[in-house]
Amino acid sequence: MIDETAFDKDTVSIGSTVKFYDEEFDEELEYRIVGSTESDILKGLISNESPLGRALIGAKLGEVVEVEAAEGISRYKVLEISRKDG
Repeated sequence: MIDETAFDKDTVSIGSTVKFYDEEFDEELEYRIVGSTESDILKGLISNESPLGRALIGAKLGEVVEVEAAEGISRYKVLEISRKDG
């Protein structure tokens, strides 16, 4: 059993649901950060080992993170961090 009170609600961690702004596509997205075996992009679950997941882990509310991809660098601003079941 995980003690939810032990998590910093202002910092992204595994199990966090993160709403963020994609600067390149001018849209808001929301994903839950999960372990690699649970990831399913179609269900809004991204792996903590993916480039975006790695960039978001440890990010604070309001912080802008950068993800390097083949097309260049993408920037995402963390808008909301929450913890939801399921």
